Order: sequence, then structure tokens, then C-alpha cells
Amino acid sequence: MDKNNQNPPSSLEIKLERIKKKLADTQKELSEAKDQLHKQENENIKLRLLLDHYVNPKDKYDESRTWVSKLVFIVAHANKPLRSADLISLLLRREPVLHEKASKEKFISPSLNAAIKFRRLIPYKLHGVRGKFYCLPEWINEEGVLLPEMRSKIY
Repeated sequence: MDKNNQNPPSSLEIKLERIKKKLADTQKELSEAKDQLHKQENENIKLRLLLDHYVNPKDKYDESRTWVSKLVFIVAHANKPLRSADLISLLLRREPVLHEKASKEKFISPSLNAAIKFRRLIPYKLHGVRGKFYCLPEWINEEGVLLPEMRSKIY
């Protein structure tokens, strides 16, 4: 009878113990992965809120305005003279339709020209810089010179 009590474990019992240990390790890994997933989901929610505020700031930007008004708003909101490339990059955050355009410059150009024609924006050429800066009329004095405080914001 002592033989039965001292029998070495069978290969099936050894395999069962290994499987149980592997299952316990896998469950532990799964639990750690779930914890990481929850942390990442929380971080994702925080980042989405930040992105939403960045993409859709809570200012008085109105998508139903004309493109001329949108351009004037962007320049006024930036509170400094902007080149057309700057205007486009700021508009891309707010106007999904602009992403679909093959040439954003060609799409914006007629509106910029209309804003200049209606004297809502004034082009300002800075020597040594390619292109023009677009300014609000109140930033230009009677001689057509950009106010020094606005000129300092260009650099």
C-alpha cells in the first residue's frame, strides 16, 4: 500500500499542473492588459476633449458666414497681420470643406481679393518677404503704413 502513496505524479497530472500555472499567468497578464486599456481609454478621452477645444475653439466663429467674413475674423482673432498660407492653416482647423480642395490657395484667392476690394482687409508688402500680409484697415495709418505695434508682430 505504501507503493500507491509514493507513486510519482503521472504525466497527465504534470501537464495539468503546467496548464493551471499557464492559465494563472495568462489571467494575470490579461488583468494587467485590462488595467492598461482602461488607463489608455481615460487618457484618450482627455486628449479628445483637448483636441475638440483646439479644433473647435469656443469663440464666435460662425461657419455660415461668407468666406470674406471668415477671413476677416481669422485675421482679427489672430490680432496680427497674416499671410495667405497662415490664413489657410488657421482655416483648415475650422473648415472641413477646405480639406477636400486640391488647391487651397486657388480656393481662398477670390475671397481674399473680394475682401481687399471691399477694403475689409488691406494687403501689406514687407520688403524681403515673399507674398503679402493681410491686415485690418485700422492697423494701417493714413499714409498706408502699418502701425509699429502690428509690424512688430510680423517678426
